[in-house]
Amino acid sequence: MSKLGEMLRTQREKKNITLEQAAGDTRIREKFLKALEDGDYQSLPGAVYTKGFLRNYAEYLDLETDELIPLYQHERGQPEPPQSRTFKPYRPVVHRSLIFRPVIFFPVILLAGVGLFVGYLYYQFTTFATLPRLEVTQPATDEIAASGDLVVSGVTVPDGRITVRVYPGPDTFGDIKTSRDGSFTTTVALKPGANHVEIEVLDAAGKTNRVARTIQYQVAASPAVGPAPQLLIDQPAAGVTLTDVSVLVSGRVDRSVARLSINNLAVSVNPDGSFQSRYYPPAGPQSFRVVAQTATGGTLEETRNVVIVYTKAVVNVFVRGGDTWILATVDGTDVDGGRVYHDGETALFTGKEVRIRSGNGAATQVIHNGQLIASLGRPGEVVDRTFRVQ
Repeated sequence: MSKLGEMLRTQREKKNITLEQAAGDTRIREKFLKALEDGDYQSLPGAVYTKGFLRNYAEYLDLETDELIPLYQHERGQPEPPQSRTFKPYRPVVHRSLIFRPVIFFPVILLAGVGLFVGYLYYQFTTFATLPRLEVTQPATDEIAASGDLVVSGVTVPDGRITVRVYPGPDTFGDIKTSRDGSFTTTVALKPGANHVEIEVLDAAGKTNRVARTIQYQVAASPAVGPAPQLLIDQPAAGVTLTDVSVLVSGRVDRSVARLSINNLAVSVNPDGSFQSRYYPPAGPQSFRVVAQTATGGTLEETRNVVIVYTKAVVNVFVRGGDTWILATVDGTDVDGGRVYHDGETALFTGKEVRIRSGNGAATQVIHNGQLIASLGRPGEVVDRTFRVQ
């Protein structure tokens, strides 16, 4: 470990800040912060970007940037100092009464060097300051929608990550991966009335760009509908406080129900009319709106308001896209000594401190106290993450 990385890591751990939290606060990608702390300079971008990351990170950790920048330059290797030039005296050249002497050439060369240096700095600054590309092709402009489902698509940088937020709400549809050509598409739910849709991209250098659209969702008047269906909510109880657990919404409907949704997302109904769906919300007041609708348009709606409280680190692990070996350590004790989890398996670990070691970071998805981490790392990457009560 480099001396610089040790100083950064020690200060972060002294402040009890995780790399994930630091990445969210500084808007610098977590892998770059980890590379700085590990002294892995090969995984960092150019020197200009890295110095910018280092300054921001040092200020965030209350460290002196004037001490860290020279240390970074020393560890990465300083370029050789420019060699001093000497000019041999020579006889003046006379050309049409104009005499060329060293006293004339030296200022010209000096000004040219200064100009090239300033041009290089300007190029680096403009490249870093340029926002990542983000073109939203659908919806192309503000518009009026007749459907509650809105398709959002566009083009951005190939390595960008897209987040779509819908206000009022807000409803967030995050970590949308782009294709190789940078295109992306997703579907979001609208609420009746004005909806402010904000699309944001985060590129590999930690820069963001945003595009917003205002969509007016007008619910068309429906013809006469049949009788309302029957809807019975078993869980959760209205007004209950749930501590350190996920939320299970379950109940029953009659056979006339053709569509059932919870918070605008469709939920399947079993042949006997029962249904259940599990949610992992963050702490605070949460609302679950259950709507049952018949084929003739008859509708019945029930809402359950609950309060979510976390007194421990509640870590839900989901294995998606492959198998992985996982070792969980809860409050200093290993759980089962670690084992291989297959694609589709889940696990729950709860404690004051939960450490997850995964042998395949890309296949390991975590929800920590209601906060989703889509993947812990790259395919085949061994990743260690520690989660604590917030």
